[in-house]
Amino acid sequence: MKFWWRWLAIWIALGICLRGVSLWLYPSGAELPQFSGFAAGVVNDLQAFVLLAGAVALAGFWRQRWLRVVVFVAVLVMVVVFIAELFFWVEFESRLDRLVFHYLAYPKEVLVFLEDQFYLSLVLLPVLLLCALVTVALGVPQMDRNGRAVQVSVIVAGTVVAAFGQPVGGSYSRVASEFASNGYLGVLSAARYREDDIPWLTQHATPHQVVPVALRGSALATQMRRETARVRHVVLIIEESFAGPTWDDAELRREYLPNFTALAQESVAFARVFATGSRTTRGMEALLNGFPPLPGISTTQRGDLHRLPSLARALGDGGFHPVFLYGGWPDFSNFSNYWRATGFREIWTREDFDERFETSWGVADEALLQRLVLEMDQLTQRHDRVFLSTLTVSHHRPYDFPQGRVVYSPSDRRSEHAMAYADHALGKFFQQVRSKPWYDETLFIVAADHGPHPRGDAMIPATSYRIPMVLHAKDLQARRLDRLGSSMNLPITLLSLLNIRSDEAFSGQDMLCDCDTVVPLEYGYRIGLLERDRLHVVLEDGTPVSWRYDVLDNVLAPGGAELRANARAQRRVLGAFAPAYQWYYSHVPPHGELADVNHAEIAGQ
Repeated sequence: MKFWWRWLAIWIALGICLRGVSLWLYPSGAELPQFSGFAAGVVNDLQAFVLLAGAVALAGFWRQRWLRVVVFVAVLVMVVVFIAELFFWVEFESRLDRLVFHYLAYPKEVLVFLEDQFYLSLVLLPVLLLCALVTVALGVPQMDRNGRAVQVSVIVAGTVVAAFGQPVGGSYSRVASEFASNGYLGVLSAARYREDDIPWLTQHATPHQVVPVALRGSALATQMRRETARVRHVVLIIEESFAGPTWDDAELRREYLPNFTALAQESVAFARVFATGSRTTRGMEALLNGFPPLPGISTTQRGDLHRLPSLARALGDGGFHPVFLYGGWPDFSNFSNYWRATGFREIWTREDFDERFETSWGVADEALLQRLVLEMDQLTQRHDRVFLSTLTVSHHRPYDFPQGRVVYSPSDRRSEHAMAYADHALGKFFQQVRSKPWYDETLFIVAADHGPHPRGDAMIPATSYRIPMVLHAKDLQARRLDRLGSSMNLPITLLSLLNIRSDEAFSGQDMLCDCDTVVPLEYGYRIGLLERDRLHVVLEDGTPVSWRYDVLDNVLAPGGAELRANARAQRRVLGAFAPAYQWYYSHVPPHGELADVNHAEIAGQ
């Protein structure tokens, strides 16, 4: 029994320490945890302890000679998870979740990142030494009759938790719920979740005939089509995490983003566009596929990628040559397979660069955008129409960039400094392309994939999802559009602007209409819709909840959720997601049917 009590004491101490640090770093504006939150945290930590202890007991039951090694591995897991939980709280204000499975699928890329950001090779030996000392201090479980009985009891308890364990102490405060939970239970819940079998979403899915993308009749759309009549090429620059406080605050924007600020002032700037999620895969799913964020992982990482509607395919059918340029890892997040499956005919990645400066995520933005210019020089000679899309990586941890480009030191590894470098590279790019012969015939789109960090207390932290998006062309008149919209709307908006009809089953709307458009959001396994005065969310179990929202200030009302969410709000949320869910998991041909979404009803118009 001594072994188990010693281990349990260390476990509870680490849990208290972790919550103490989390409380110290607790975000302002979030609902502070009550005593019940701490009590629930202890219960959740006990569940997690029994889960891991059961695995140790089971392994030791069959391999007694290796019992000390098993204990060492368990202690190593405990320490590594503790460190990872601290990182997740600082980075995402959350515990470990389904992202663990995503990272484990790409060990090479993740190890390179850990070495680059946290100097893994230097801390590995001290961590292993610490784990060895703790293992010696713990000893091993007793093997006498009483010890066997305890061991069997721990195995049974661990099995029960593995089968039925759930975090307790949840509330309608996202941060408080994460505070009470822990990463073990978060990962366990994710492992159980069936993303292809969500009853409360499936039952609302009714297929209808797809409505081809058609031209809209607003005066603005008509005028902008005239102004872009010369456009023969499209360049889409997806800027990594190019949003958040640095972009939201006018003073910080002038300091760190002067080039983008100037670009927005001479472009069509969408001021109230929201990303669909908080990951790059969600950004591409929205911008390149016009697809809503289904609960769980992005569809870009699921099977049957050919089922996704595709901007590359739609533009390809319209005479464009679609290509993708990326300076990062080609296989991370299934990128290369995804781009090929959705119609990009040529793909370049970091393996095609000779750039000397690169971080764990890829080449610097200057090198990427310089390569974009060179490729466009050649592509426009070989093809009448070109669609080139690219994804930057400089504004991503570890926030490294070449020395001497901006007044800030890269050694500080600060987000706003890396963002200033990304802005510098973008400004340098536009300065260069203005002298190119293909500039006059090119429509440039600059959009963020998502914000830098999910921040906020609502179950979907919508205020951190707001992103910039601009359309720029030589003859395109500068405008600021304040209508509510989603990055998911880009494909339909672009096709409408270019007078291209398509049978691709996009779920978005034309943002050049004289109205707000549907804004679908996702966080974890929760989905929602954002309106000018409400955020409607459907939780993992199908429960609807709403928050008050001020679109002008991009602020969710403090004080938690309005529990008066009604069935009509729930139907609107499900109506925005269920047709796409049914479309993706049905067996009909991928370009033949799609639910006819009533966008006016969903948007509450």
